[in-house]
Amino acid sequence: MSAKRFAAAVLALQLLLLSVLPGVALADDPANPGPVEQTPLGPITALDKDLLVKVRLAGLWEMPMGEEAQTRAASTRVKEVGAQLASDHTFLDERVVRLASQMGVALPDEANADQQSWMAEMRSRTGAAFDDSFANRLRAAHGSIFPVIGTVRATTRNEAIRQFAQVCNQIVLKHMTLLESTNMVTDRGLSKPVAAGAAPANAVGGDPVRAAARLPADGPGLLAVLLLCLAGAVVTIGILRLLRPRGAVK
Repeated sequence: MSAKRFAAAVLALQLLLLSVLPGVALADDPANPGPVEQTPLGPITALDKDLLVKVRLAGLWEMPMGEEAQTRAASTRVKEVGAQLASDHTFLDERVVRLASQMGVALPDEANADQQSWMAEMRSRTGAAFDDSFANRLRAAHGSIFPVIGTVRATTRNEAIRQFAQVCNQIVLKHMTLLESTNMVTDRGLSKPVAAGAAPANAVGGDPVRAAARLPADGPGLLAVLLLCLAGAVVTIGILRLLRPRGAVK
């Protein structure tokens, strides 16, 4: 096989590995979020609809927990924050339901499984234990949706969605600040939210190699990374050989 064919074959292998390895595949382009659907209020994408669904889901558990904080919390500050969150999500819920109805987007009527587990955890607690769960569960949830809102705000082609995302961005940022003002937010509240009773999603456990590399649990294995590096090196060598003058001394 010639050097040119060999380099082309290895390059094809490298691209194949990039497309199939978890955690290594090329990231989705948020500026090209897939098919566009026409609505009475203009075109929307899957990302636009996902924002509406996520805001609706947030209200379905944050409104009742903000209200229950008034009787379960020990901290006056947690009660104040809970009241504000319940009020703001009542406003957002009314707006998202109206907007989704105008656009023909179906919305859920109950919280998802993770959110229900958080509510069950909080409802099993009172006083300081409730305060801790409230501050950290809600802070983690807000931290998770915040970048989603930012992406939609930056990329949507729909003016109504853009305005809604702008409002959501301001309110979620406000809520994160309020929750942090309780002085109860720990690393758990700054991590990716997980169902009650589940291990933190960003935990690295006792694996020193994974801990040092900070690789996610579902990320590519060390062997896969090494194979990619090897393929890249071989491609580079092949290209250099092709570029070398034919009369060069071997």
